[in-house]
Amino acid sequence: MNLLLAFLLGVFLTAFASLGYSLWQRIENERTYHSIIQGSPIPTFVIRKNHTVLYWNKALEVLSGIKLKEIAGTNKHWMAFYRQERPCLADLIVDEALDTGYQWYPDNFIKSGLIKDAYEATGFFPDLGKNGKWIRITAAAIRDSRGRISGAIETLEDITDRKHAEDELLRMKKLESLGTFASGVAEDFDSLLSAILRNIFLAKISMDDEDKILEEGLAIAEKAGLQAKELAHKLITFSRGGFPLRKTEPIDGLLTDVVESIKESKDLKVCVSMPPDLWPVHGDIKQLRQVFQNIIQNSVDSMPNGGIFKLVAENVNIGKEMPPLRPGDYVKVTIKDSGYGIGEDDLTRIFDPYFTTKRDAGRGIGLGLAVSYSIVKNHNGIITVESSGRRKTDNHEEAGTTFKIYLPVNPQQESTAQ
Repeated sequence: MNLLLAFLLGVFLTAFASLGYSLWQRIENERTYHSIIQGSPIPTFVIRKNHTVLYWNKALEVLSGIKLKEIAGTNKHWMAFYRQERPCLADLIVDEALDTGYQWYPDNFIKSGLIKDAYEATGFFPDLGKNGKWIRITAAAIRDSRGRISGAIETLEDITDRKHAEDELLRMKKLESLGTFASGVAEDFDSLLSAILRNIFLAKISMDDEDKILEEGLAIAEKAGLQAKELAHKLITFSRGGFPLRKTEPIDGLLTDVVESIKESKDLKVCVSMPPDLWPVHGDIKQLRQVFQNIIQNSVDSMPNGGIFKLVAENVNIGKEMPPLRPGDYVKVTIKDSGYGIGEDDLTRIFDPYFTTKRDAGRGIGLGLAVSYSIVKNHNGIITVESSGRRKTDNHEEAGTTFKIYLPVNPQQESTAQ
């Protein structure tokens, strides 16, 4: 009997020890998983089957501005990304409602080709960061030992810079195609106008002095012809960047002169910042003056009731992180206004010829920014634009549009795209 009790006690102790080891192992595994997720530089969260948050790592705290202690155990994870309650990709997975994925992620929703039960989506999140962010989302199911879905993990990758670079390359290709078409039309148009103006001139010198009506008619026709010829030259400049006479010259004086022209504007606060050792740039100063005049005038027009205008020039060195620019030294000029901003849909078209966001009729035909873009591109630089959109706000710093112009310092620097 004593031997039987001893045997049973031994079995019990062995089972208890095994259970204790298993529990300890499970706790250690949980700590390991927690450490891996928390230490990941990719924003990540995990939800249970009931949609409550289990993990919310440091990277996601930084991206969303929401701490783990505020969100853990709740089903409010949607608040980090959306203004109204709606499912995240992880929610669709735990609910096995992926047939509605295209409804919630219309831009790009696909099944992962690498992992079973994993899906991907891409979208723009206007409330993330200062001006919104483009995010690539990946989510996958978490299954228990019986193969049942017990939760889901979701990661978020900030692809804003990559998206802007892709958009920039697409814009360059589109404008190049438009430029080829515009160049042929403008040159033919210019030749026809030259013939018309030449004959108007011959008619003016051949008519009688008493024929005032004909003289006035010819004067009007000549004026219209000269305006049309100027438009043709703008189209040629857009298509080929004009005929630049490039040399290395300082641009601090140019920027000062252009800004001085707007300082008398009523209710406009002008702030300028330039280092005393601003590098000279390699370019055509006359064409670059046109670029800054167009962009600055565009900023002033967006503030009809006054506001804040800022121009910051600085020396920068670009590495491989900013295609299509080739690595090297550049002068970066940032022009920021507190105007009514540009809508997200309009941002992709802002440099298209004949596209304008100006509300008043007769205030430009939409070639200024297109010509500016073409000139800078042909100087082997780029123009980028960011905007908070048409939001009403009392804080000027939170509204408006920012243009950034990059001009090469070294004449040997060439655009990767070219």
